[in-house]
Amino acid sequence: MHLSFAHMSDPHNPLTPNVTLGQLLNKRFLGYKSWHRKRHLRHRPEVLAALLADIKATTPDHLIISGDLTNIALPDEFAASRVWLEHVGPPQDVTVIPGNHEAYVHVPFDQGIGQWTPWMLGDNATEVTFPFVRRRGPVAFVMLSTATVTPPLMATGTLGKQQLQELENILENLRGRDLFRCVVLHHPPEDHPTKRRKALRDRAAFRDVLTRTGAELILHGHQHHSHFGLINGPAGKIPVLGVPSASMGLSHTKGDEARWNLLDVRRGDHGWRLSSHARGLTQRGFETIGRWSLDIPLS
Repeated sequence: MHLSFAHMSDPHNPLTPNVTLGQLLNKRFLGYKSWHRKRHLRHRPEVLAALLADIKATTPDHLIISGDLTNIALPDEFAASRVWLEHVGPPQDVTVIPGNHEAYVHVPFDQGIGQWTPWMLGDNATEVTFPFVRRRGPVAFVMLSTATVTPPLMATGTLGKQQLQELENILENLRGRDLFRCVVLHHPPEDHPTKRRKALRDRAAFRDVLTRTGAELILHGHQHHSHFGLINGPAGKIPVLGVPSASMGLSHTKGDEARWNLLDVRRGDHGWRLSSHARGLTQRGFETIGRWSLDIPLS
C-alpha cells in the first residue's frame, strides 16, 4: 500500500484587474493597497509556474492545496483561480480548501469558493460540505475549512463546533480501517509561532479532538514559512507540517521562499512509513532542501 502526494499552499494568484470602487468600500481596500504597495513584488506568477512545473516533473499521485488562492476575495479572483485550477489538474487528482483570503469579506457561495466545487467534493458527494473526505490509495484526506470573515487587520480562522464534532466522528470512524488519516486545514493548530491576530481561534478544541481520535498527519499553510511540529494524539505525537507560500520569490532577509513537500506514505508490517522530500526555490531554481522519514505506529 503506497501513495505519493504533493502539498502546496498560499499561491496568491495575481490580483485581477478592473476592480471597482464599490468593491473596495470594505476590508478589501487595505488588501488592495497592500498588494500594490508590496505583495505583488513578492508573490510572483513565474515562481508559482516554476513550482507547479517542479511538482508535475515528480508525477505525484495527488496534489493538496491548503488555501489562499486569492488575495481580497473578488468574484473575478475566484473565477480566475478556477481557470488556474483547471490548468493545475483534474479534480480527481487535486484537492483544495479555502483560506482566510477567500473569506476577506462575505462572498455568495456561487460567486466565491463555489466556483471551485469539483476540487472540493468528498467521495461520492454532490455538494460541498466541510469536513469532506477523499480516499486515495491508503490515505484518507480529511479536509477542513477555517475560512471565516474577520474585521480589518485580522486574519484569524475558526472551525466551529459543528465542524469539530463532524471531524471527531470522521476520524473515529476511519480509525482501525488500515488508513493513513491526513487532516488538512489552512491555519496551523499550534499556539506558536502564529501571531494572535492570525491564529486559529479554536485551535485548543481542535487539538482536543486529535487527542481523543488521533490522526497520522496534519498539513497546513497560512504562515508563509516552513514548519514542523508535533501535537498530542492518543498513542503518541502527531506530526504537523506547514509550507510557505507557493509563489513567494527569493528574499535575502526573510527566508520564506516558495517551497512544496513531496510526501510518501507506505504501509509496513508494523505501521506506516512517512517520508518527506522538501523542494524549495533557490538561485538555481527549485532544488531539494531536505529529506526525512518517520515511522508511525498503527492507531
